[in-house]
Amino acid sequence: MKSEDTNGNFKGGCLRSIINHLDYIKGLGMTGIMLTPFYKTAAYHGYHVVNFEKVDPHFGTKEDVKELVCKVHDRNMTIVADFVANHCHKDCRLFADGKHKGWFLFQPDGSYKSFAGIADLPMFNTDNKEVQTYLTERILDLCAMGFDAIRLDHATGPSYTFWSFIRKSVKRQYPGVRLIGEVWGKLDFKPRNTIRYFFNRIRYNAQEARQLEYVGILDGVLDFSYQQLLCKAVNSRRSITNNPVLYNEVKTHFARYPTNFELWLFLDNHDLNRFLFECNGDKSLLREAIKFSGQWEQPWIMFYGTEKEFTNTESINDGTPYADERVRMCINNNIL
Repeated sequence: MKSEDTNGNFKGGCLRSIINHLDYIKGLGMTGIMLTPFYKTAAYHGYHVVNFEKVDPHFGTKEDVKELVCKVHDRNMTIVADFVANHCHKDCRLFADGKHKGWFLFQPDGSYKSFAGIADLPMFNTDNKEVQTYLTERILDLCAMGFDAIRLDHATGPSYTFWSFIRKSVKRQYPGVRLIGEVWGKLDFKPRNTIRYFFNRIRYNAQEARQLEYVGILDGVLDFSYQQLLCKAVNSRRSITNNPVLYNEVKTHFARYPTNFELWLFLDNHDLNRFLFECNGDKSLLREAIKFSGQWEQPWIMFYGTEKEFTNTESINDGTPYADERVRMCINNNIL
């Protein structure tokens, strides 16, 4: 396998292939799909954006995106885009041309601040009005193409002021589009209300307290707290469907949020161990978790390959470079 740094390690998947498999996805009982970023990128996963206005040719064209959106809607399904507002790749013109220095964050020593310490990924200064306007326009481009919701990658990076500006701008033109934040972990997180966060942190765990800070800022969050509750249960080899303690824990968790704040449930994703790995390979626990997740009045997301009971044999958290690729395996067309 060639280094991601030289050719992006692209896997071969594309928008056209998704179009060709929409009936398969709907046949699973799914009511929508969520994409990873499809902009021009320096890495296969799409989160190292080089150009926010062009579709990466590895994935297809803008016309492919529009056709995919149309054909998803033809099947009465929902489609969600993924947007990176926190950073770009160092080869992005906005950073590389040297003309937008105020658009990025810098350290006291004059070096630029990078996402997670990855030198290739300079972070935007999301309090800069020009940055706010430019990234809002790019999100509005997605809305204009017909996307029903936008996943906001690393929502703890940009400021609350930035997200408020984005949300007001989007709702003004596209009131039905939902903005759902990836609020996960302590990286770049700062509480919006220090006193409220302090008391929530005493009453709940840190992840719960972080998610609650985005009520009134976004339309919802990807519910890592829910995922952690289910992982705790299966790590203890406890049943999911016949577990009144877990059921009450989940109900109590949901009750902490206003009813109009969406909690998007999931068992695993591209940054976590496969849920079957958490189940220690017990497929019956995975099936129970799927059934359990479908009973709530919340959207829930199935990571691709879960329907085929994909798992990883080693944890992605062992410090190995690119270990997350252990959960990002390709699906062979022969098994679809």
